[in-house]
Amino acid sequence: MSQRKSISKATRLKVYEKYDGHCAYCGCTLELKDMQVDHIQSVYWYNGANDIENYNPACRMCNFYKSTMTVDDFRKQLGTLLLRLEKVFIFRLAVKYGLIKKTDNPIEFYFENQNKTDKESENNDKD
Repeated sequence: MSQRKSISKATRLKVYEKYDGHCAYCGCTLELKDMQVDHIQSVYWYNGANDIENYNPACRMCNFYKSTMTVDDFRKQLGTLLLRLEKVFIFRLAVKYGLIKKTDNPIEFYFENQNKTDKESENNDKD
C-alpha cells in the first residue's frame, strides 16, 4: 500500500492553480491557505499516486465527505443526500415554506465543467 507523502509548497500552488483557485468538486472559491489537496484516487484504498495528476484542489467539506471514495462513488453518495434530507421534518417544512427548492439536477463537478470548456475552446481554435 502506498504511503501519503507531504506535499511541497510549490506543488500545493500548482494544485491550487489547476482550477484557478476553485474547489474541483463544488466550485467554491478557495484561499490557498484553506485549500486541501485531495487524492483523486485514494492512496490507501486504490494505491493512488502521490503526484500532481492525482491531486485536486478541494474545500474542507468536499474533501472530508469524499474521503477515500472514487469520483463516481462520491457522485453517487451526493445523489443520496436529497432522499436522506427528505426524511428530516425541518427539511420538509423548509421546502413547504419555499425556503429550500428541490431540484433533480444531475451532479456535475466543477472540474468536469472546466474540462468541457477547455475542450470547446480547443475545438474553436482549430476552426
